Amino acid sequence: MTTWPASNKASTANLDSGSDKPRLARADIKDNVDNVNDIIDFFDGASPADGDIFVYNSSNARFEKNTSNSKFTKLVQTPKETINAISANSGSVNVDATAAPVHTMTLTDNTTYTFTNMTAGTSVLLIIKINAADKTATFTSDGSTLVKFPGGAPTLTTTSGNIDIVQVFFDGTDFIGNITQRIS
Repeated sequence: MTTWPASNKASTANLDSGSDKPRLARADIKDNVDNVNDIIDFFDGASPADGDIFVYNSSNARFEKNTSNSKFTKLVQTPKETINAISANSGSVNVDATAAPVHTMTLTDNTTYTFTNMTAGTSVLLIIKINAADKTATFTSDGSTLVKFPGGAPTLTTTSGNIDIVQVFFDGTDFIGNITQRIS
């Protein structure tokens, strides 16, 4: 079975100056050719096409050419965030960071949003679809501590049919918020 060359590098003692005798390096040259052949055998890259990737196959201890890999594909080719649709539309609403990084909600009345289960370094995006005019919102981290926004607590868009997007980041000490408004 072909294995990756390990600890059998060839010496360059007979090849590193102009006065060396190449005939003394024959064994080292042979070791290097064997190592290169082992590497070629370790990678089955016959006829690669644009977009192909190498995937390690543990059953034969080789990297094989493939057009996809489920873990790689999920990470690179189809990134998407989980979206949690909050069913409540007014009152006290928990925005749970462990449920999803993105939450959506339709606002029909005054609402207090409480961002829960956030650990240092996490952020949550809340998409609020305004379905009632002139309603208010309060954003807290535990029901009493307000999320810090530039310029103080924001006022939601007052026009029904618009969308406001609130992003909250927890740095380990403070819940820091930002709002994008009047998306129509």
